[in-house]
Amino acid sequence: MLGAVPASLPVAVDPTLIEVLMSPWLRLAAFVWGALWGSFANVVIYRLPLGLSVARPRSRCPGCETPIAWYDNIPILSYLLLRGRCRKCDEPFSARYLLVELLAGLLSFALFMLYVVTPLLEGGGIEGLIAWQIWFFFCLALVIVTFTDLDQWVIPNEIVLGMSALGIPLVLWRPDLVDVEPIPAIASGVAGLVLIAGIRWYYLKFREIEGIGLGDAKLILMIGIFCGPMAVAWTLGAGAVQGLLVSIPMLLSGRNPANSDLREVHGDDPELGEADPDAGVMGQHVPFGPFLALAGLEWVLLRRPIEGLFAWLMGA
Repeated sequence: MLGAVPASLPVAVDPTLIEVLMSPWLRLAAFVWGALWGSFANVVIYRLPLGLSVARPRSRCPGCETPIAWYDNIPILSYLLLRGRCRKCDEPFSARYLLVELLAGLLSFALFMLYVVTPLLEGGGIEGLIAWQIWFFFCLALVIVTFTDLDQWVIPNEIVLGMSALGIPLVLWRPDLVDVEPIPAIASGVAGLVLIAGIRWYYLKFREIEGIGLGDAKLILMIGIFCGPMAVAWTLGAGAVQGLLVSIPMLLSGRNPANSDLREVHGDDPELGEADPDAGVMGQHVPFGPFLALAGLEWVLLRRPIEGLFAWLMGA
């Protein structure tokens, strides 16, 4: 028995296909699918900010530069079996590789349950398969943005502008797949971009420092196009609050959420300005992209309760 088929399913849907979609094995396949893309995301995270090709050459050990064999490049499993080290030179690999693969697998599984299994249990059809893939690649883009910003203080244009370029025809042609109104969604993304760009201009003009990056503005553009105005409001608000809750304790303890030093990555850029010693932790640079991405993930996975929260706040 592959799985129980809800009695309310539309008769136009092949019951055998429904049984396959409800199978626990397909849920496992959804996780594996995500982990495979998570392995590719690791390549993108490392190479894209450095201007390297994400297709060639094959992945290599950073220590001995030996190409990694296919059997040592199986997502999650190879990392665990090799205990996070190179088979040849015993050079340790960053735990980020395992984390990204696990995260991508879990996201694919969660989105499969949310957009495929749940609608089937509620009597819907199989069109959720397309929505699952759309939201998975959207969330994968957010994962990539998170780690490129943490590692290199960069949000790649290839990711956020590329996804935005794909999102505009999608919401104009099939807004039902992402459940947004096309014009308000696109307008909210543009408005979010202009807002952050305006804040950046203000800091550069009157304080002569870069208060926020344009990469954050382009990230909001992507989120607005796919998710709509309410998502932009949530992402900016929740991203800022969560950023403060995480960053301030870390900065007070002498650490920064970023995995690298801003000056080492970007050099002596005058637009970055100098840390203000009188401002304490509030005068230090912190990557904002990961917190915006986190809020964007929360919107995709918890959209209904967040919309309920907005409705409650507006009705209060």
